[in-house]
Amino acid sequence: MAGRTPIPVLAVLVVLGALPWIIAAAPANPDDAAAMQSIANTTGAARSLGWGVKSADPCDGAWAGVSCDSAGRVTSIRAASRSGLVGWLHAPDLSKLTFLVELDLGFNSLTGQTGGDLPLLPAPLQHLRALDLRSNRFLDVPDGFFAAFPALETINLDDNPMVGPKLRQDLLTCSRLRSFSANNISLSPFPDYLGSTAAFPALESLSLARNALHGAIPAGFGSNSNIKFLDVGGQSSILTGRIDHSSPA
Repeated sequence: MAGRTPIPVLAVLVVLGALPWIIAAAPANPDDAAAMQSIANTTGAARSLGWGVKSADPCDGAWAGVSCDSAGRVTSIRAASRSGLVGWLHAPDLSKLTFLVELDLGFNSLTGQTGGDLPLLPAPLQHLRALDLRSNRFLDVPDGFFAAFPALETINLDDNPMVGPKLRQDLLTCSRLRSFSANNISLSPFPDYLGSTAAFPALESLSLARNALHGAIPAGFGSNSNIKFLDVGGQSSILTGRIDHSSPA
C-alpha cells in the first residue's frame, strides 16, 4: 500500500527470536521452594553455592545446578564435584520434591541427620531415576532406604566411610535398575539377588569392588542376565566361586 514503509525481514526475525525471552518461567511450587530453602541451609549450599541468597525461588535460574519443569517443580539437583556442601540431608525435605528426577550430590561432605545414615524418606520419590551420593560421609544404609526410589535406574554410593552396611531386600523395589555401584563402602555379605534376571531385568552394570564381600558366589549368578560390566575385585576378605555368565539371546 502506498505511503507505508516495508518492515525489513531481518527486523521481523529479531523480534520473533526474542519472544522466548519475554515469556517468564513459572515460579517454583511453594512446597518445593520451602523444601529447597531448608536443604540449602542444612547442606551448606546457601553459603557455598548461594542458594536462596539472591532469590527465594529455586526455579528462576539463580540457584546453580537446580532445574525445574514448566510448572515450577524441581526436577534436577546437580551439586557435585566438590561444591563445598557440609552438613546433612534432611529426609522430610527431600520427600517433598515429588517431581525430582535426578539428584547428584557426589564429592561433598554430607552425612545423615540420624546417626550419619543415608536419609530414610517418609514418602517415596516416584520419579527419581538417578541418584549419586558417592564420596560423602554417610555411615550406613538404613533398612527401607531403597524403597523410596521405585523408579531408580542408576545409583552410586562409592567411597562413603561405612562400616559393614548391608543391602537389604528393599533394594528389590528398584526393579528398573540399569547401573548399581557401591565400591569401597565395606559392604558385606555378597548380595546374590542382584544377579536375578527376574528381579533386575534391566541391570547392565554392577560394581562392588574393594569391599568386604566374603563366602561363595552362588552358582548361576547372573545367568541369562543383561549384566555387561561386573567388578567384584579387591575384597578385604575371601570371596570364592566363579561366575558363568551367559547373556540372553
